[in-house]
Amino acid sequence: MASNSHPARRPTVTDVARAAGVSVATAGRVLGGYGKVGEEMRVTVQEAADRLGYSPNVVARSMRSGNTHSIGFVGADISNPFFATAMRGICDVAREEGYEAILMNSDDRLETERNAVRVLLDKQIEGIVVAPTSVTDVEHLKRAQEQGVPVVLLDRHIPMLDTDSVGIDNEAAAREAVEHLLELGHRRIGLLASVDPEESPELVSPPGSRKLIVHGVARPSIERIRGYISALGGYRIPPRRRDLRYSPIGDIAQAHQQAFALLGQRPRPTAVFAADNVTTQGLFTAARAHGLSVPGDLSIVGFDDLDWTTLVEPAVTVVAQDPLAAGRQAAQRLFLRIKGDTDPAEQIVLATRLIVRGSTGPVSPSAAGMPATD
Repeated sequence: MASNSHPARRPTVTDVARAAGVSVATAGRVLGGYGKVGEEMRVTVQEAADRLGYSPNVVARSMRSGNTHSIGFVGADISNPFFATAMRGICDVAREEGYEAILMNSDDRLETERNAVRVLLDKQIEGIVVAPTSVTDVEHLKRAQEQGVPVVLLDRHIPMLDTDSVGIDNEAAAREAVEHLLELGHRRIGLLASVDPEESPELVSPPGSRKLIVHGVARPSIERIRGYISALGGYRIPPRRRDLRYSPIGDIAQAHQQAFALLGQRPRPTAVFAADNVTTQGLFTAARAHGLSVPGDLSIVGFDDLDWTTLVEPAVTVVAQDPLAAGRQAAQRLFLRIKGDTDPAEQIVLATRLIVRGSTGPVSPSAAGMPATD
């Protein structure tokens, strides 16, 4: 038998006024937070609103006031601890400003990111922090700016976009990590990196040179590969293509598979730099699967100081960055723009540090004696 029941109607200001025994105008002033109302009357109206389960129509209110007191964050992969922690920083700042943050996950897919930005704009948000999937296709971000919505970039800098960005010097951070291994005597050093399959790095040798140059868009992974090659170049060591392995962004299974293949080579590297937290995890598990002693058989340097890197034995040497500070800085820049700051766009570069732990050590005599081949 068909039911005659209907979904409960959302309580209105009129309903609250009737329940409180006051005029609609008085209820509107209390619930809208404007005008003068006595404390006793304010309490009466608020109690009535609570009893009825009244909540304001944010969209309607935003049309009247011109703002929603909300910002958006489009993260590349919120399951990644870096973006999860950065999100916490953004939400903390938003709360301090009396705003709410709406989270969207792009899954590092451009079309998903475009849709996320469209949804946020439809919700009348006042600003967006985004970790862009592409550093070349940014028309959707430009459109947001053209609509008067400020945009701040997290973890990426896009020269063609006139906006603030917060990130690190990826090339310098990677160079310091690999130089640490070189100073320990390692000369055959592998690299693992997560890359976008559609924007994979291209290693080319200039005519008449054994050097390799990395071609690719300025994503963090590409910049870290450049840092790796730069460090080797400082010791006059030509990188070998066979020692550079890539896996799709965020794919831990592929990261493990690529690491396992790298460590199965003969000769294998005596040390490996993993250029992000996903490949760091894949590398550590692959070393265990091969039965390698760390750092006796293999030295490991990873990226991001995650909890697990200090809970394993040995603890992992890592390049540490501060995603909480990055999120806070990005949100703070965004609120400056929301409040009307018109200063030129700023590229904020946060410091990193190399934390040396037990996973790196001098190259062992047996490993150093292995013949090197391309």
